[in-house]
Amino acid sequence: MADAAEQIAQAEAYKQEGNTRFKEQNFRGALGSYHKVFCYINGLQLPGERSQASQYAEMMGRSATAFNVPDEKVEEVKKLKQSTNLNMAACYLKLGEHRKCIESCTKALSTCPLSKAYFRRGQAHLELRNLDEAKEDFEQARALEPQDPAVEKELKRLKQAFSQHDAKEKKRFAKLFSKMKEETDTAGTEADKDAKEEAGTTV
Repeated sequence: MADAAEQIAQAEAYKQEGNTRFKEQNFRGALGSYHKVFCYINGLQLPGERSQASQYAEMMGRSATAFNVPDEKVEEVKKLKQSTNLNMAACYLKLGEHRKCIESCTKALSTCPLSKAYFRRGQAHLELRNLDEAKEDFEQARALEPQDPAVEKELKRLKQAFSQHDAKEKKRFAKLFSKMKEETDTAGTEADKDAKEEAGTTV
């Protein structure tokens, strides 16, 4: 059985394979490689965490020592998880799978704040017309990378989306109020007619 160091090396190799496929515009193939990264590192035991592999080893009455990540490799594994999730988010964005992009970015952000993760999640929210969530993510990205022109470009897109949304809402409410007014006027006319008929009758 491979030890933790060998598993980390294999996971890193699959990540590089995924990066190559991404550059070739083979986004599905890249995702396949990135998924293999987690096949290797999800079984590793980080300090303070209980991995699936360690739980399985305990159930089988075996030692989980082989799955323990050496102290000097802990940060490397954390960064590998984060960067792979971030790369998967980029693939999902390219494929138009925006909800999966959001999930991958959220996983990447569980390690530490990262401008690129907020940025990509904001893009996915914008495509799904989750405008408030997109605004929050882009502002977080800008706070971390104030000079990034890509963030400013997306914020302009977001502003346009808000304007379009407001215009649609105004139009929708205008139609609603017009319909309510018509119904009120019709009801008023019927009431006047009934009143006149009532006035013209004798007891």
